[in-house]
Amino acid sequence: MNKILLVEHIHPAGEALLESGVQIVMPQPQNALGILEIIGSCDGLVVRNTKITRQILEAAPRLRVIGRHGVGYDTVDVAAATEMNIPVVYTPAANTESVAEIALGFIICLGRKLIQAHTAMQSGQLLSDTYTLSVMSQKRGLANADLRGKTLGVIGVGRIGSLLSRKSIAAFQMSVLGYDPYVDRSTLAGYGVQKVENLEDMLPQCDFVTMHCPGGAETRHMMNERTLSLMKPTAYLLNTARGTVIHEAALIQALQDGRIAGAAVDVYDPEPPKPDNPLLRMENVIVSPHYCAMTEESLYNMATMVARGVLDGLNGIRPEYIVNPEIWEKRRRP
Repeated sequence: MNKILLVEHIHPAGEALLESGVQIVMPQPQNALGILEIIGSCDGLVVRNTKITRQILEAAPRLRVIGRHGVGYDTVDVAAATEMNIPVVYTPAANTESVAEIALGFIICLGRKLIQAHTAMQSGQLLSDTYTLSVMSQKRGLANADLRGKTLGVIGVGRIGSLLSRKSIAAFQMSVLGYDPYVDRSTLAGYGVQKVENLEDMLPQCDFVTMHCPGGAETRHMMNERTLSLMKPTAYLLNTARGTVIHEAALIQALQDGRIAGAAVDVYDPEPPKPDNPLLRMENVIVSPHYCAMTEESLYNMATMVARGVLDGLNGIRPEYIVNPEIWEKRRRP
């Protein structure tokens, strides 16, 4: 029977699917050293957040497929896997709804200052015999603006970015601008999104900017001191993509200087964030623990999709979602 190294637990439905066709083993300890101890005898690998390096792959002569539980695959050395003829499968469609919903929630909370209002009420700052709540709210800087008709800038208009765009248009009649070099103008227009060729042209127009691009060298620090300086001082930045797409130090400085109004951050660089990261204590920042996809539905989808992809790979069936399809085509050649 084939043996699968399951680096971290996944949804029970995914584990049950794997157990129907393979033997599951887990590393002890649950880190690179534990993986290196056992991977030499494994035919497949399923991983969530642990980095899978060239060193690990070189220690796995039997490895025939890698499954990444998630929509990205930057934690896997895909170049090394490709060199070694190992297909990498992933789950790009599994959490689209969940992440888009959270991003829309961030827009509402930032734009309407819901977190600040909640905190002020809990602390008793708005309780007064002299002023009405509405007057005190204005004094405490809680005056805000309707979302209707505001401009949303979407960086990366793939599955999640396009769904968020449609939700924002339907809910608030927002104008949506999209920056994505890999999606053509007519496709974006079908989502109701106006394509912008240059990020520098888009940023000054937006009331909200939301990141939905993959990680990697091409997008690293896309939002930096220069690009942040192009945003309105009343604008908000959201990141539910990868921590590396924003230069954190530049974002912190922009927030402290009031050069942008606020931010919502679900991902960090490094991750998890260090306890002294200023983002964790800023009043104009919403922080969450990389949890946008932590819904029952998303966890089920990711687990079952990665399990099916790995089992298909082991059984000689082309997986539905494969990062390096050239490996599969090469295997088919005589």
